Amino acid sequence: MNVNGKEKILINLLSERGGRITAKEASFAGIHRMFLKQLADAGQIIRVERGVYQLATAQEDELLNLQHRCPTGIFSCETALFLHSLIERAPFTWTMTFKGFYHSPSLAKNGIVVKHSSKNLYPLEIVDVKTPLGNSVRAYSVERTLCEIMTAKVAADMQTIIYAIKTYVNRKEKNIPKLMQLAKIFHVEKKLRAYLEVLL
Repeated sequence: MNVNGKEKILINLLSERGGRITAKEASFAGIHRMFLKQLADAGQIIRVERGVYQLATAQEDELLNLQHRCPTGIFSCETALFLHSLIERAPFTWTMTFKGFYHSPSLAKNGIVVKHSSKNLYPLEIVDVKTPLGNSVRAYSVERTLCEIMTAKVAADMQTIIYAIKTYVNRKEKNIPKLMQLAKIFHVEKKLRAYLEVLL
């Protein structure tokens, strides 16, 4: 494969992925890491962090950066509310949930809130959502997030909970039976019913 051919494949991949690609993704497409380094050295692409590159013209997406840095992390709590448009403003810090007792001092140092989940609950209701810049990341579903913010472990403030539930119940795509089913799993059925009685 000649250089022009590699560049064409890389540009197509970057376009498909919102201007961002990992060295692993490029490798699967037959593009060697050294070629990425050459393009970065030439200023044609930017090395955002280890193994992650983006077009020089691409806008920085902090949430996508985090997803690449922590592929097993799932955006949760107020960050998930933000991604699902169920919160009035962007949270001051991003929250990610990991399976078991994941520990990352660098995340805490950078202001990322790390939550832990049991191996049974961790994979429950993971969905793909778009960041404000249109890139795909993984977050917990609307219904799981609404239940989780009412748990003692998360304890979101009442104003946040009311706004989120009120916005959700006014949506056409709401799924109250699913919401109630998850409320049982997270042991917040009584709390949820109290909110729904007022808002429905």
